[in-house]
Amino acid sequence: MKKFIVAILLLAITGYGIWNALAAEKAKEVGLSVGNAAPDFSLQTLNGQTVHLSDFRGKPVIVNFWTTWCPPCKKEMPDMEKFYKAHHSDVELLAVHLTSQDTRENVKSFINEYQLSFPVVLDEKKKVLELYHIQTIPTSYIIDKDGVIRKKIVGPMTYKQMVEITAAFRE
Repeated sequence: MKKFIVAILLLAITGYGIWNALAAEKAKEVGLSVGNAAPDFSLQTLNGQTVHLSDFRGKPVIVNFWTTWCPPCKKEMPDMEKFYKAHHSDVELLAVHLTSQDTRENVKSFINEYQLSFPVVLDEKKKVLELYHIQTIPTSYIIDKDGVIRKKIVGPMTYKQMVEITAAFRE
């Protein structure tokens, strides 16, 4: 009788664990709110390399939406480059250029002028602009290593803010 009770308890604990794991996975619904899984997308760099947001899983990532004609975007880019150089081993940075509102030539000149070394992808058809409902630029999403949105920042960030905001997600 004891073996039967122990077997039932083990089955119940195992069943609860499986149910809990499935419930936790379902809780990560794809969306734009904090706690949602970030919607995946794929865009190309200037040299034609396809980059998927999901390529960055396993590391936190800052996804920044910007254009070359945006004064606050210009202001934050040196700090983004400084952050990327100092922390790219712990946190990735992906700049989504809203090319549908700008030009490829402008982004190429901008990357050269600001000596940007982090990945810049081009949203030429408003695909990601609409997917993420971007209305104000710059806008950044902080996404954890599991692809879950942890924070949304509307407006430019400073180097100090990037360090402070991502500190909890760096390993």
